[in-house]
Amino acid sequence: MNPLPATAAPGVAERAEVLADAACELYDAASSPGSWSAAAVEDAVEAMETTALALAAAHPDAATAMRAIGQQLAQLRERLGLPPGEHPPAGPDEDEHQEQPVEPPTPIRRPRQRRGLGPGYQGLRIPPGRTASGR
Repeated sequence: MNPLPATAAPGVAERAEVLADAACELYDAASSPGSWSAAAVEDAVEAMETTALALAAAHPDAATAMRAIGQQLAQLRERLGLPPGEHPPAGPDEDEHQEQPVEPPTPIRRPRQRRGLGPGYQGLRIPPGRTASGR
């Protein structure tokens, strides 16, 4: 018996597919040594933390697994000298033997700088006195 429904909520399957494709593209681009920066690692860890929060809502067993992943990501942040995440993982003092419904916290969305050439792109501004070639 499969514990998950056959049909996802509107938009979930499409977004999960886009996430999987983006993860593959990231792996292809960053699989060589020296290709990461601190900001890029922080963005990737944040994406993984947010994905873990989303997956925790999929099933009660998923919540337990995602809590462990969240703790590992927090340790990775610490080892790499990154700032702590927005959602601290559950501490070791939690009583693991009590059965309580697990409700994942809602991710706090902080404003992100716009990336890419999405809707509303109006071109580059070239200061007076400079040509498009940069000379």
